[in-house]
Amino acid sequence: MRETPTTLHEFAAGDESDLEIVLPWTGPAIDPDTGELRGPLPEQYLVATSVGWPKPGLEETGGRLNGAILQELWTHEGMLAASVAVSANNFNAARNLVLWRDEEALRGFLHSPVHLDAARQTRGLMFDWEGANWTSTNRTQLPTFEESRARLDDVRASGKSPYASHG
Repeated sequence: MRETPTTLHEFAAGDESDLEIVLPWTGPAIDPDTGELRGPLPEQYLVATSVGWPKPGLEETGGRLNGAILQELWTHEGMLAASVAVSANNFNAARNLVLWRDEEALRGFLHSPVHLDAARQTRGLMFDWEGANWTSTNRTQLPTFEESRARLDDVRASGKSPYASHG
């Protein structure tokens, strides 16, 4: 049995060669028949990403909280598209990518009562987690999980990550 990492840096460096998209891109900007963009994205929009490593044995509680967060996400004004991926090989790392109309829409979601309550409860269910966001102007291509992982690596390496002190 392999040893569980003890720091965010160790979790983040884990092998995710088995990363599986469990929720393909969906949302108002995505054509449900093709899974592709309906048309060009806005000239500027926000990409938000996060990753967490859940503790084993807490899947039922985590699933319930994730369900509440997703329900809020799908109905939140300003959400353009979202996708979720999981890596069993990297201690069940759960990654998400969400496109937002602007920072105000993202903040509204993050500060919604449903998200705040679920986020508070989720903290105890995770070994660790981190997130970041950036502005994009790529109107024709959706971001990738490889890009989101690189962005998180850059934020962590810069020392400006509020998550770098975890673990």
